[in-house]
Amino acid sequence: MTLFAILVLAATMQTPPPAWVQHGPDGAIARVIIEDGGKCPPLVLDGREHEMRVHSSPAENYEVTVCEAPLPAVRSASISGTELPAEKLRRPERIVLIGDTGCRRKAGGKPQDCKDPKQWPFATMAASIAEWNPDAIIHVGDYYYREATSCTATTCTGTTYNWQRWKADFFTPAAPLLAKAPWVFVRGNHEECGRAAEGWVRFLDPHNYVWENDQTCTSNIDLTPPYRVSLGGMEVAVLDSSAAKDSSKKQSAFFAGQLGVLDVKPGAWLVLHHPFWAMDYTDPATETMWDAWQQAGSTATDPLALVISGHIHLLETLSFTDGKTPQVVAGNGGTSLDGAPTNGQGMNIGGRTVANFMAQESFGYITATRSGEGWTFEVRNPDGTPRTKCAVTVQSVVCN
Repeated sequence: MTLFAILVLAATMQTPPPAWVQHGPDGAIARVIIEDGGKCPPLVLDGREHEMRVHSSPAENYEVTVCEAPLPAVRSASISGTELPAEKLRRPERIVLIGDTGCRRKAGGKPQDCKDPKQWPFATMAASIAEWNPDAIIHVGDYYYREATSCTATTCTGTTYNWQRWKADFFTPAAPLLAKAPWVFVRGNHEECGRAAEGWVRFLDPHNYVWENDQTCTSNIDLTPPYRVSLGGMEVAVLDSSAAKDSSKKQSAFFAGQLGVLDVKPGAWLVLHHPFWAMDYTDPATETMWDAWQQAGSTATDPLALVISGHIHLLETLSFTDGKTPQVVAGNGGTSLDGAPTNGQGMNIGGRTVANFMAQESFGYITATRSGEGWTFEVRNPDGTPRTKCAVTVQSVVCN
């Protein structure tokens, strides 16, 4: 083989840049991350090239360019040879729910083994989700857990946030899944100001890029505005709870206002990182959010058919005796798991009594398949094998 042929072969074997489609307040967005100082490639729509704009430029610790362009209704779309799921922007029939996916390495804490797929199975999950071939993916936040380096078997030393750790925690393991279906990205508390917020606004936030430093983040983008997206006629509302405290009357009033301005259609799903009602070990969670729900009132909350969150590192489903809006917690996507409560049935959480409760302390994700007027959820193991089936309506989530 000639040197020229070897170089051509090497070039064709290079890993394509991370490219994906995500939903935002103004419609679908195509994005790509370019390393090594490269320029934005064209977005090819139905065979015609369209210029992409720079969403964020390289900076210290983030030596990459993020390019984006709106994605209209087209038959085909691609970036740098990667086919994008343009056809899946229509009515979804198959949705994946996942959250809290990063590998936990925290200063002063015992590290999770990021090389062991049994201890950190996110890459396994991404591959099995890609094989299931969803129409949409909802990630309820906490992508970046590698907040430390130089770990021993028992503890770690803190380090800076940067592109390489974002890449290791999310973009590399998610590679087979990124361009498989459009995403709805939710901001988690690991992406709050003072943590991985800069990477969040560079890579995943659907709003225009704004960043100066942690101080201006706290002033300007501590909590970004809520918005609604249409998944082919199905409405999903997205609320940024990344900076929510466990108990804060001031924040409760703020989040009640956020719920009030969403103005959702009946049957909408609400996705956010912090659950309105959950069990964290043996304690009800989270007071700030359930107070907000009560303050917002029935006009704002009754149209919501389901709340989907993460933050608690396990899987929970809760429905209530009032026959309204159930809660699903999908926080078992890869980071170190919490202990599961034995039974929350009959528990009063934020003024609501739990009628049906399930908790599982095991890694996995949820596949949601449209079933008539409702949905069937299947809780799956990291390799995709089904574990539990749930019938989901606007009144309840009931799992077998």
